[in-house]
Amino acid sequence: MARRKRLGGPLFLALGVAAGMTIGRRWLDVVEVRGGSMAPSLLPGDRLLVESHSYQARAPRPGEVVLAADPGQPDRELIKRVASIDDAGSSAELRGDAPDASTDSRSFGAIPLSAIRWRAVFRYWPPQRAGRLVTGQ
Repeated sequence: MARRKRLGGPLFLALGVAAGMTIGRRWLDVVEVRGGSMAPSLLPGDRLLVESHSYQARAPRPGEVVLAADPGQPDRELIKRVASIDDAGSSAELRGDAPDASTDSRSFGAIPLSAIRWRAVFRYWPPQRAGRLVTGQ
């Protein structure tokens, strides 16, 4: 009597891993800081874990470090801190922690909340600076 191999377990496992990676990439990503606009909080070469799930449930909060579409080049992202949210809850002022090195809402004005794509939550590189990002300044 021949016995069939059951492919259900490994197949479902492989599909689950693939689905998890797809969902993970939509909710989690990594970025590298390229400029000095967020110094001393973030320095060029810092690598961050960012997530998008929070903003599906709530608006960004003042003090959070976010990635947002650059109003001048929408395919480019800026790393800034949320300075304020307007009373209507439709736009945000973004600021760099280093005003002299930052192109931010002081030059391009408030941006729609929909332009904020990610929330930076954790610095994983360099190891000596690894940890959760501090809200506020």
